[in-house]
Formats: sequence, C-alpha cells, structure tokens
Amino acid sequence: MALFGSSRDISFIKKINNELLDNVIQQECDYYKYYLPETKGKTVDNVYGEASAQKTYYTPTRLTCLLERGDQEYVQDDQFGIDVNQPYTFRFLKPKLREINLVPNAGDIIEVRGAYYEIDQVNENQFVVGRDGDYGKSVGSEFGESLSVICVAHYTRITRLQITKGRY
Repeated sequence: MALFGSSRDISFIKKINNELLDNVIQQECDYYKYYLPETKGKTVDNVYGEASAQKTYYTPTRLTCLLERGDQEYVQDDQFGIDVNQPYTFRFLKPKLREINLVPNAGDIIEVRGAYYEIDQVNENQFVVGRDGDYGKSVGSEFGESLSVICVAHYTRITRLQITKGRY
C-alpha cells in the first residue's frame, strides 16, 4: 500500500489549490467552448466576396486560472504589415472543470483583458504522486489523481473569430 497520495492527501491538495486560485491569485478568464454541431456547413461571405467557415461558440464561462504570459513578438508580413504574436499558458484545476462539465480542446477561445487566445495544445500530464486514479492498475483507484489541465494558446484577432460583444 502506498504511503502518500491517498484520497485524504489529495483532498487536502485540492482544498489548498482552490483557496489559492479563488482567494489569493484571483486571475480570471472567459472561456468560449467551440460548438461543432452548429458550425458545420455554415459559411459567411466577407467584404471581398470570399466564403469562409463561421465558427460558433457557446456562451462564455468565467473561470479562475493561473496565467503565464509570453513576450510579445512582432512579425513583419510583406502583404499586411506588422503582426503581433503572444503565447499564453493557462492552467486550470481539473476538479473545477469537472464540476461544470468542461473539457478543453484545441480551437477553443479564451479571453483575457479584451484579448482573445486560441488554444493550440491541451496537456494533462501532472499527476499527484505520478499516478492517475482513473487508470490505477497496481495500487488502486484511491491513490493519485490528475489535478491540472494546461492549455497553451496564441493571440488571435477578434475579426477572425466573429465574436461580437453584447451591450451591458
């Protein structure tokens, strides 16, 4: 039997993580989940008469997270001028995502301070004591758990997303 990583230890870690994110760090973002069934087959004509796929998103959900901002990079484009790129890393608590039944995927959008970021990668590889309780074969399901979901995203323009802000 394992000495550490029991359900009691994991419960303590979850409680500390929740308190840190909700009461101390208090970084929030709006999460736009990509809605595939509504998006299929929809096209929109742009100003130039070209058809492009119109993506549809669910109503945004406000989440607490831990943000890691990358440096802004300015890229010279011969056709359109200077473009900006900024990588972001969003760290979410998996138990909180489970509560609201949210599974992050590539292509989803996260808004922070009026800027929009499209998710490129979703990583879920940080386990308490190196074990995932959902797939425990040697020790048992009461030891170890996956507690975080890490999303790596890049800056994207709002005009590309067809997201419009409502009036408040």
